[in-house]
Amino acid sequence: MTLMTEVSRVRIIATALVGCALALCLAATAARAEEIVTITKAGFSPDALGVPTNVFGEAKIHSTNLPVPSPITHINVMGPAGMTLDLEGTGTCTAAILENSGPEGCPADSKAGFGGGEGAYEIAHEIINENFTVDFFLASNKPGHVELLIYLNGSTPVSIQLVFTAPVVKEPKPYGLGFSLNVPLIKVLPEASDASAISAFFTAGAKNVAYYKKVHGKRKLFHVKGIITPKTCPLGYWPGASEISFEDGSTVKSTTKIPCPKTKKK
Repeated sequence: MTLMTEVSRVRIIATALVGCALALCLAATAARAEEIVTITKAGFSPDALGVPTNVFGEAKIHSTNLPVPSPITHINVMGPAGMTLDLEGTGTCTAAILENSGPEGCPADSKAGFGGGEGAYEIAHEIINENFTVDFFLASNKPGHVELLIYLNGSTPVSIQLVFTAPVVKEPKPYGLGFSLNVPLIKVLPEASDASAISAFFTAGAKNVAYYKKVHGKRKLFHVKGIITPKTCPLGYWPGASEISFEDGSTVKSTTKIPCPKTKKK
């Protein structure tokens, strides 16, 4: 065997090894699960400019190649720039009250919204689905330091109750006010996988809450304004977004466009 033949043989072997390594790398990349988050609904009700409103949203989550997506560890929900809060007349609740007495223990004027969804976990290679509800309460209603409490309740097939703290935050434009919360890993049963969310929805706002205030010595009924829609819609739509982090280390940002309100013809 000549030196040139030996060099060619080495090159062929090296090329084959590189090709095998590349194929393994591509196969591993293809096998890696990815979470997909789809915002299926988002908007305001009512959706006029600069009015007290309720904001609502709905999302679905799935994995590209796993029976259930990776558990959620953090959630950011972002509303459009220009959205404001007026919480005069609202009350507050505490995590201790929720943990000890549930939602019924909180003042009615501290209620800030509700929602729910569907979770899933795996046990003995079987996927178990469980519906859950969430209730939102104000933990703090001080301007610039608003904080929410979120009470999660699941009952069938396993009973679970958890309380989350979610500060209201201001995001960079084109977004504005939103809320942020850390989500602990939820072990429903010792032998089961950590619970994952596969769908969720919420409605937040306090425009149907009323309170009395003295005006010129007389009690007068006022309605809490709560969330107020932006006064303008300069982009042709109101932008909304969610940013969800998962236990596998991935973060998925999903965006939506809320149509501008239809202006009444004069």
